[in-house]
Amino acid sequence: MALYALLVGEYNLYGIPNEKTDWHHINGPKAPGWIEDGPLYEIFVRAFSDEGTFKQLEQRLDYLQDSGVNTIWLMPIYPIGQKGRKGELGSPYSVRDYYKVNPELGTEDDLHSLIKNVHQRGMRIIVDMVANHVSNDYVEMKDKPYLFARDDAGNFTREVADWSDVTDFDYDHPETRIYMKDVMRYWIKEFDFDGYRCDVAGMVPTDFWEETVSELKQIKPDIYMLAEWEDPALQVKAFHSTYDWTLYHLLKDIRNGKKPAGMAPEWVEEKRSFYPQNALPLRFIENHDEERAAKVFGKRGFKPFAAFIFSIYGVPLIYNGQEWGETEKPTLFDKVEIDWNQQDKDILDFYRALIRLRREYPALRSKRLTILKNDRPDKVMSFLKTAGKSRLAVVLNTGGEEITVTLDKGTIPAEARLTNLLGESKTLTPEQWAKQTLAPFSASIWEVKP
Repeated sequence: MALYALLVGEYNLYGIPNEKTDWHHINGPKAPGWIEDGPLYEIFVRAFSDEGTFKQLEQRLDYLQDSGVNTIWLMPIYPIGQKGRKGELGSPYSVRDYYKVNPELGTEDDLHSLIKNVHQRGMRIIVDMVANHVSNDYVEMKDKPYLFARDDAGNFTREVADWSDVTDFDYDHPETRIYMKDVMRYWIKEFDFDGYRCDVAGMVPTDFWEETVSELKQIKPDIYMLAEWEDPALQVKAFHSTYDWTLYHLLKDIRNGKKPAGMAPEWVEEKRSFYPQNALPLRFIENHDEERAAKVFGKRGFKPFAAFIFSIYGVPLIYNGQEWGETEKPTLFDKVEIDWNQQDKDILDFYRALIRLRREYPALRSKRLTILKNDRPDKVMSFLKTAGKSRLAVVLNTGGEEITVTLDKGTIPAEARLTNLLGESKTLTPEQWAKQTLAPFSASIWEVKP
């Protein structure tokens, strides 16, 4: 409880309750198996290529598939409002018409072709849904003003003042719920998307999500639902995943020497203890709201942190360009292209290795985590992951200096041999493994075999 209080007190920006609530006694929605087969790859279509179109994205599906990506998340694809628009092109989260495709990205036929190609490859694709707010000139404002929030003077308004390019929905009106349910059914039924990432989901009534997801499952039973929020109550009936914002901020503090490394696996276990049993948190070291991982953690310093989120249960996220060390964060308001010409092969190969290992070794996806104590918990994470008879020992040096560390062997039998699957390939006895010199910002995943 002390760890919960400490971290929530520092990092509670995105919806986790101030006091721990226990939902672990229930199962919660069971996620479709395909979401655990690979990382979720977030795409800002406007920034993904020079044209910023569905067609160019479709042309790069080979690259994504070759990298091991199994599921794509498209940031909002709808037309963008003009009134109060920020920047030249405006934010994709300021939606002007939920039933149209942004013509800057292509046509409906282009989108159908992209989705069809994704599915033909055995991949999946979800899309952003912004159910809390719309643009200030949304197409229904004149004919259906009752859908939207208004102040005492009758003016359209919003809860977050800084979001000056949007107006909130008013979910106290039953018509609003009916309208947004119809919107969400439309994109699943007519375009065959495989699910939604729901923006600021905690700002929308939980019972709306529960009712809507139940109806969406009548159209597509294996739909995947991701909430941008951290309240476990959202995963009781509606969502399979919520953001682990707390872990993200903790990992940043570990990188900067403000928190001990050993706190990260402790938080993973703490969080699991009060979430529904089927919950799959979204784990990340970068997304479109945050600075690039290559900047925050460093082009070499990111490795133990990326390896960590790929070694624990949940859904690991990659934001387009992260996998090769892109350092410039695309603005949401203007045309900025991620730089495909600046790919760092070492970084790309590292992410591809993590994706491959997570797919090949179910222990990395397993919820069975045993913390292995070490004499440098300030900088080193060490833990055992198990699934059936498979066991993997993960050792991560989050510091920028070489460290000699003594590791607790835990239940690793004396006759076992440990082979490194990530980085330099070598095999050690448990005694040799338990006394190691770790390179700066190093990550190793050891297969434990009899």
